[in-house]
Amino acid sequence: MLNRRHIRTKILQLLYAKKTGNIDNVSLLKQFDLASTNFYKFFLTQLLLFKEIFIESERIFNINKNKYFKNEDNLIEDLFLKNELLIFLNSNKFLIKAEEQFKLNYWKLNINKVQNIFKIILEHEVISKYSNKKINSYQLVQDIYKNIIVCNEELFNFYEDNELGWSDDFPLVNTLILSWLTNFSIDQSLKIPRKMFKDRSDKKFGKDLFKIVVKDKDETEKIINDYTPEWDNDRIAVIDKIILKMCIYEFTSFPSIPVKVSINEYVEISKEYSSPNSSTFINGVINNIYKNLLEKDLIKKNERGLQ
Repeated sequence: MLNRRHIRTKILQLLYAKKTGNIDNVSLLKQFDLASTNFYKFFLTQLLLFKEIFIESERIFNINKNKYFKNEDNLIEDLFLKNELLIFLNSNKFLIKAEEQFKLNYWKLNINKVQNIFKIILEHEVISKYSNKKINSYQLVQDIYKNIIVCNEELFNFYEDNELGWSDDFPLVNTLILSWLTNFSIDQSLKIPRKMFKDRSDKKFGKDLFKIVVKDKDETEKIINDYTPEWDNDRIAVIDKIILKMCIYEFTSFPSIPVKVSINEYVEISKEYSSPNSSTFINGVINNIYKNLLEKDLIKKNERGLQ
């Protein structure tokens, strides 16, 4: 489920924590395992929110039925109770089992949050555009997530208060949820991801990258200084230095990863996690470093890494 960019981002966060705090390597690697599990729990919790929204729509539907609020009842029935994706999430055996296994009772213990969100959904302009046309169940859920759930400050604060790290993971989780919702709309046989990493090699990649970078004895620091002569050492942001070091070690220590992939990945990561001008700075410096390492025959790539 986590792709390589997400894994790189997680390792970047751990390396930054080590650089700015007094945390030993063993504890940080344990944090990597724990953070991966917590990330997966967050992903499932977001899907469970839709399960609870479906249940809330049933509750409101039954209340309205007794009060003869037919217009709203019809809307709820058409958009929510007949929604194929919400029905799938509400009855999905794996999701129900995972909710129990990981004790994901956040929504059941805070049902008022679900009720507030459902009220916001009903009143949002997103709903109005579906009220007078044929409904695409999958697109509706995507629109609700993208335009309401992602943007809701109360929900963000709720995540921040309940689990350490969820506020940092919010952008990544949102990307994965929207990706899964989009893919599911194309292929309804798609299952909810059963594990955090696609395979063992992805998890190993993260741990190996962390171990290699923390063992650095100023070798990469010297390389970076050589290619930033106009910059005082303390003027380069800590996060930018870590990104450059990670990329350099991918060049020299991971023979199956193409150089272009490493450069593109870290430039994109810098856009999200560093200053506005960092991506241009990193792109320029890392390309020059790559050329120098190549001339010195310090980059060894296998057939896959040369693609």
